[in-house]
Amino acid sequence: MAHPDYYAVLGVPRGASDEDIKKAYRKLARKYHPDLNPGNKEAEARFKEVTEANEVLSDATKRKNYDTYGDPAGPGFAPGAQGFSFEDMGFPGSFQDLFQGFGRSGQRRRPGPRPGEDTQHTVRIAFRDAFAGTRLSLNLHRSETCPACQGSGDRVGAQVSTCAACGGRGYRETGGGFFRTREDCDACGGSGRKAPPCDTCRGQGRIPKTEAVTVAIPAGVEDGTRLRVAGKGEAGRRGGGAGDLYLQVQVESDPRFERRGPNLYLDLPVSFAEAALGAKVEIPTPEGKSTIKVPPGTQSGANLRLKGMGMPVPGASQRGDLFARIKVVTPRIEDERSKELLRELAELNDASIRSDAWR
Repeated sequence: MAHPDYYAVLGVPRGASDEDIKKAYRKLARKYHPDLNPGNKEAEARFKEVTEANEVLSDATKRKNYDTYGDPAGPGFAPGAQGFSFEDMGFPGSFQDLFQGFGRSGQRRRPGPRPGEDTQHTVRIAFRDAFAGTRLSLNLHRSETCPACQGSGDRVGAQVSTCAACGGRGYRETGGGFFRTREDCDACGGSGRKAPPCDTCRGQGRIPKTEAVTVAIPAGVEDGTRLRVAGKGEAGRRGGGAGDLYLQVQVESDPRFERRGPNLYLDLPVSFAEAALGAKVEIPTPEGKSTIKVPPGTQSGANLRLKGMGMPVPGASQRGDLFARIKVVTPRIEDERSKELLRELAELNDASIRSDAWR
């Protein structure tokens, strides 16, 4: 019986590596699988071709026979009816293993260590605590390894027997024919073996626990920061390590400051006279108060910087800067004497203020 050019079917050269063959097959199988091309006979035929090609070229013995004799079975092969399965193609389980994300893996799970799940907790801190850093005491409701069975979930000393639900196979099959799928047996967790459950944890391998934990919040932490606390998630099973706790930090705002990373900005109202003549003005900072110098002739919208007076940079020794945004406040003139003085000032200084405005 003549065989097609399996290399051409997969679109790979004869010297292609096993990995290249595997990648080519996966790509074509995704493209032509009947489930993704319902009613398309041409796609179904192409899927069978690439499946057969992969069955031969992914098997070292069949590939060698094909390269040497032109037949996967070697010399003297008598043709007969052949079938194929995902196991033969190097995919333990089912079509669900090939298309990750379309379903659960059908691969039989062995009863080994299984790590615990990560958990998340939201904490809210004041602006001043974000500036200085703080320590939070949390009461965590999590799980710990069952002390009676050490996380196995099995009753200590009990006899282990074949799982009655799956007959010791570790999986359940659904569907039929070529499109048979497998799922782990819920009763035994895919092991095929089952013992009476532990009386303490009822077979879960872990028990509830409330634990007081103190967590350090670094100085300069920003709103939305996610902090990891290792080993404070859920307990693992069968000797698996505990998961981690992730803290989602919410930082309360301070009405005086706008924060941009480590830098802080505040609005600084100054009078017309202070802006024109210059002045020393007291402003708030995260640590208290400081004095900033407003140069003569400062315009509204100018930014004056106090270097190193912003927020700390987490994990570093430097700090951001504090910027004062100048807002010149125009006075409301009610008395005639003030109006007279401003008119005199205008005659002396206002003649050329728009001379370069539209050039």
